[in-house]
Amino acid sequence: MVRPTLTVLNFLLFVFLFFTSPAVGSVGEVSFQTRPAQITRDSNKILTDVGTLVEMNDKVETLKGKITIIFVDDTKVSISEYSKLIIDEFVYDPNTKTGKVNLKAGLGSLRYTSGLIAKNSKENIKISTPTASVSVRGTDFEVQVTEAGKSTFTLLPSIASDGSTYIGAIEVSNATGTVVLSKPFEVTTVVSAYAPPSSPVIDKGREQRSNESKEVEEKDDVNEVEEEEIEVEEKEFTEEDLFNVVKSDDSNSIFIEEDGKAVFKSDTENKVKLILDPDADVSLRYDNKGAITEGNLNNGGNIMINIIQQ
Repeated sequence: MVRPTLTVLNFLLFVFLFFTSPAVGSVGEVSFQTRPAQITRDSNKILTDVGTLVEMNDKVETLKGKITIIFVDDTKVSISEYSKLIIDEFVYDPNTKTGKVNLKAGLGSLRYTSGLIAKNSKENIKISTPTASVSVRGTDFEVQVTEAGKSTFTLLPSIASDGSTYIGAIEVSNATGTVVLSKPFEVTTVVSAYAPPSSPVIDKGREQRSNESKEVEEKDDVNEVEEEEIEVEEKEFTEEDLFNVVKSDDSNSIFIEEDGKAVFKSDTENKVKLILDPDADVSLRYDNKGAITEGNLNNGGNIMINIIQQ
């Protein structure tokens, strides 16, 4: 008779404890909240804070606050006020970046943003409401659930890591029918478990607000670029430069020769007049309008700058 080795016994004990344990660890955490939500875990009630861990089978309920949960695969779920969410199942293998997600939206409004699981095992993503379920194909969407169970689903543009936007798709279905949303801000409503999802329509108001927001962002980006160019220009004008004074026959000179002296005059409203010896070695500082504000002789001493009031 062959007796099991100690290693085999330890392995069997590990498997037994793993599958009989009431919780095998956290699957995510609260990353943001405006007010604490309540997590019901077994018979315990837990008030959330930023950093509170969430586990499978947790029931999350908000009141007058919003929270965001980030799961271990970077899936993000934002839950609005007076909403309920059950984390029915969440399994993730970081080595293969695959897993399975089952969430139940019982009431209120939530926004779902796909993580790594949706990119590598799309068929394993299910979000359910009392009247329908959603299969996610790597995208963002929003669902609103009334107390009667009526569910409204909206497909939203997703933001890639480089800041660009893209559109995935969601499949909304129940026992009586299925529709696919594949255009930004496309909406379907399911009034009951015995009625099929409505034909998709575009939420024109939301689409327009999104376009207006993009236009504002693009305008801000242009303004930022222009401001940066102005800053560079001003920096170039305010850096010290050495000017070896040259004679008036040099067309590139900023000086003219008057009575054997090198003379500079600004063309601003209050003119600046600077008179130097022709062979002076000078450092000048001037502003972005071309007016000299400071000067120094490189061999020691200062330069007098006269401002001529007009």
